[in-house]
Amino acid sequence: MVFRWVNGLSYTDREGRAWTFNAVQLEETKEGEATTTWAWATDLAVTHKTVVELALRGGRRRWCIENEGFNLRKNSELRLFPAYSHGEEQLKAFYYLLQIAHLMLQLLEKGSLLRQLAAEVGKAPLALFGSLKNRARRLLDSARFLAWPEEAFSAAAAKRIQIRLDSS
Repeated sequence: MVFRWVNGLSYTDREGRAWTFNAVQLEETKEGEATTTWAWATDLAVTHKTVVELALRGGRRRWCIENEGFNLRKNSELRLFPAYSHGEEQLKAFYYLLQIAHLMLQLLEKGSLLRQLAAEVGKAPLALFGSLKNRARRLLDSARFLAWPEEAFSAAAAKRIQIRLDSS
């Protein structure tokens, strides 16, 4: 593995705001395979003492999390395609709504309320509704056909809610 980094890079965005950041590059060659290059921008200090941890425990893990999320949205019933992120404003809006739907499904899937409900009926959380498509359909149906209590829209009630995520 070869690590390279540059500190103090500057960038001015189209609104005239100046940004300073650091960049890290990792080149990894596995025996019998081509070299893979990874690169990240960060606001964390990069030195010879921190570069390995930043790259391996920060950058690569973050990339895996983002890549897994994108692959799920692309290959699941959500069927995210690149065309959704380009072009007409309607397609952009659809893409954002798809992102929100995926976030809601993650909260539903990983949240403590689903685990609690599953425990009450003696099933695993993912076995309650089956596929991602079924979970999304149930969530949509609840919005269409059930009268949600006023408390569901209360800012004061929302402050009392805690959502605990299960990362296992």
